[in-house]
Amino acid sequence: MEQGQTKVLLTGELVFAEGDEGNLMYVLLEGVVELRKKVGKSETVLKVVSTVNDFFGEMALIDGRPRSAAAVAVKPTRLLVIDGPTFENMILTNGKFALKIIKVLSDRIRHSNSTIESLHEVSPKERFIRGLVDYASTSGEKIFDGRLKVPYVSFRSWANSRLGFSLEECDAMAARLAKAMLVAWTKEGGDLLVSDAMLRDFSGKAESGPER
Repeated sequence: MEQGQTKVLLTGELVFAEGDEGNLMYVLLEGVVELRKKVGKSETVLKVVSTVNDFFGEMALIDGRPRSAAAVAVKPTRLLVIDGPTFENMILTNGKFALKIIKVLSDRIRHSNSTIESLHEVSPKERFIRGLVDYASTSGEKIFDGRLKVPYVSFRSWANSRLGFSLEECDAMAARLAKAMLVAWTKEGGDLLVSDAMLRDFSGKAESGPER
């Protein structure tokens, strides 16, 4: 619900959908918002807005075009709502704010273009592996032989919400990687084991991006 110039959202509520007409931008006061982009049949997270006073949604005010991504609250969230006239007044009367907008927009456009380009150029299999490598690097447990043990149920849920893979696609992709011996299952079957070689190979590709 909206209260004056603030908007309060529950977990899972949309701030706006991809393709919506936009006449407002938002400043984060509390909570976390994900900006999600549809890529084919999947959906991926372009940016996580989690820093207080960070803003999003300003592009629709600047170019008048429909929203290029959806914004979803991933925990209880409170936003400051800024309309077009207020935004224009802040740009015209506050030089520091105007410079910040220019810098943030420049960085954001470069990052978003690079991310979208990469998502279109890599195959679903490589996108899944990159996601697995990223998840293993941050959430995996290193075992005695140097491999990282990844709780599969947790990763599966993460890949579904962050990478846009269905649960069935996650299962099929994990089975294909195990068959190709790129990963292995623990004896109990509940965890994936990711090798150092896979981490090195695909971490390097993720950092450098697709070849041109």
